[in-house]
Amino acid sequence: MSIVLTTEQREQAGSDSYNRFEYQVHWIVCHIIDKLQDNTECSVFCEFHDDMAEFSTDNQQYQFYQIKTKEDPSDWTVAEMSKREKKKSGGYKKSFLGFFFYNYLTFGTECSHCHFVSNNDFDKEVLLWQAVIEDGKKLQVENITLYEKIKDRIKNEFTNDMPSNFDAVFDAFIQNTFVHKSNLQLAAYENQTKGEFFNHLADKSIPTNTANLIFQQLLNDVRKKSKEKIKVPISMKSLVEKKGVDV
Repeated sequence: MSIVLTTEQREQAGSDSYNRFEYQVHWIVCHIIDKLQDNTECSVFCEFHDDMAEFSTDNQQYQFYQIKTKEDPSDWTVAEMSKREKKKSGGYKKSFLGFFFYNYLTFGTECSHCHFVSNNDFDKEVLLWQAVIEDGKKLQVENITLYEKIKDRIKNEFTNDMPSNFDAVFDAFIQNTFVHKSNLQLAAYENQTKGEFFNHLADKSIPTNTANLIFQQLLNDVRKKSKEKIKVPISMKSLVEKKGVDV
């Protein structure tokens, strides 16, 4: 059975603020609209192992997404993306990048890619990393200094539970983890998402009132499924029902 469907989630608390949660909901809706426009067959899961997971019916693999917002205009850095927060109970949580590494470590070939999405941009080091792997080149070959810098940050997170296959997992992580600056602005994401939805329906004969009802239902469905808690193991059928939107 699928490892993804049998592995306990790290947490099921969801986003820690209303605005951050709503931004995440609207970004997921935009993602669904994009998939509809591309005629992509997939299932999107809200708050499943990460902020969003996408299962491809074609290759039977998952992509995991973290959707993070920042109110200040500063660019994301490697240090910030790999910064660890202290738990109330003591110890430290994994960083954003550390959780992505965990996905590759835990799910193996079931995890094809991970994506970090934000309303803010990224600094030169992160963009260099992305430029190399987007061209299909190896960061370890093209820039060993940056490769080792990121590797050391991740390695520090797993000091007490170092996996024997760390190097192989890290290479999968470094070559298949992507960052994206979202088109959704923090101050206007609601109107932008609504605009995207109505643009998608522009060539369809659907009355405005009906289209608006469909849009609100989709938003509410994503909100509800983001907050739904599940127990594993779980079947794909039940997962789609409780946490998913079948595109």
